[in-house]
Amino acid sequence: MRSRASLSPAPIDLPIYLVALEFERRQLIAGGIPPDQVLTCGPGREGVRRWADQYDPGDRPVILVGLAGGLDPDFDRGQIVVGSEVVDPHGRIDVPPLVASLDIDAPRARIATAGRLVVSPEAKQALRRLTTGSVVDMESSHFAELASGRGWNWGVVRVVGDTAQESIPSALERFVDHTGRTRWREVAGELFRRPSLAGTLRRIGTESRNALRHLASRLVDVRVAKTDAPPSIQPRGRVATGPRTVLVYGGTFDPPHRGHVTLAFEAARRLDCTDLVFIPARVNPLRQDTPPTDPELRVEMLRQAIEDHLKDSPDTTLRASISRLEVDRDGPSYMIDTLQQLQRLLIRETGEDARDTRFRPRLRLLIGSDQAMQFNRWKDWREIIALAPPAVMPRPPATRTTLAASYRNTFPAELAGRWATWTLDLPLDGISSSEIRQAMAEGRSIESAVSPGVLRVIQREGLYSDGSVPPSDPPAGPEES
Repeated sequence: MRSRASLSPAPIDLPIYLVALEFERRQLIAGGIPPDQVLTCGPGREGVRRWADQYDPGDRPVILVGLAGGLDPDFDRGQIVVGSEVVDPHGRIDVPPLVASLDIDAPRARIATAGRLVVSPEAKQALRRLTTGSVVDMESSHFAELASGRGWNWGVVRVVGDTAQESIPSALERFVDHTGRTRWREVAGELFRRPSLAGTLRRIGTESRNALRHLASRLVDVRVAKTDAPPSIQPRGRVATGPRTVLVYGGTFDPPHRGHVTLAFEAARRLDCTDLVFIPARVNPLRQDTPPTDPELRVEMLRQAIEDHLKDSPDTTLRASISRLEVDRDGPSYMIDTLQQLQRLLIRETGEDARDTRFRPRLRLLIGSDQAMQFNRWKDWREIIALAPPAVMPRPPATRTTLAASYRNTFPAELAGRWATWTLDLPLDGISSSEIRQAMAEGRSIESAVSPGVLRVIQREGLYSDGSVPPSDPPAGPEES
């Protein structure tokens, strides 16, 4: 694992200001903050995590700063807010250790985090009712989770860029790449399609610059007093019992390899899921004439793979399970049917009123990037997106950056940006089940590719070694893992 880089030496009381967007960094520097004090991480959960994995702030305080959307109708544009609490849509709260020591003349208020831009007054009102937050961003709860876990002395300071009563164009989300830089070609393309948007973008740009420079004037002289004791990390809590967040991972798993399991657990951790459900398919719609290995053996191998993973990397926060919804179903397996049935079962398990959306389980569907590029061939694919927004794992040679361009060539403009935000910055894993089957047929070792329990089942049953090897996995196809 690559070690994290230490930041340049600086006085222990001089905070690091972390922003999501390069535009925010430029404006804060223009407002008087030294360039080496302002760093860009990129938007959302993945941006914050990537930065935290690359850099070590040491003993220096880290403050997440930048623009936010207003939720409190009393907050005007340019209002600075010091985060007293950070809350996500599931009701989990983090308390910044720096809230009491930041000498900034601004109200203390709760900051909510959303998975994407909140663009309409109606959506802002709904989020305020759900979280009682005063402003909303896309990073604070993820930053809080990482900062608390790593013992940083941290805080959050935001400035209102758009008020609770204002709408902003949803296209803004597509105008920034995963590193926080502006996609000027995307901006130009949108203006070509919608010339009337030019005036709105100019106004938003001017107002955002003014708000950020106002924020810079308050931050430029901030110092955080050093204490002998390490910064206290407040315990995390909940304002209410939130719904389960379930990551669904379907596939043939013939056989399940190490990448199937390790990447699924990592994706669930990054998405802050409470549950990870593996769903082995009985018959893939694309391969009805070449059935896979007996489903009972694939279920047994998958169970062994999960148990072996948990022995090596115990995880007490995530519930992992195998669902038999598809292996017990006759005929081809379609993901839309599985997701709808799974949601009904999960609602029944909670014992809550299914009409109460506060307790309705939130589903995400984990797929590979090869599947993402063919997703519009899946049965009822738009209904799947509405029910369980995808989370995409890049598969070699694709990367998160190359996929962003591919999405723009594959999906309508209003969906391409969403696919980019759904793509996770996970380690690339080039292993495939078809390569394992081929290696077995050729008498080569597969010990590095599968866990010990999976290997025992393969050897006990004599799988894949008698010449009757299932065909290679297609590079991309509907409902294929």
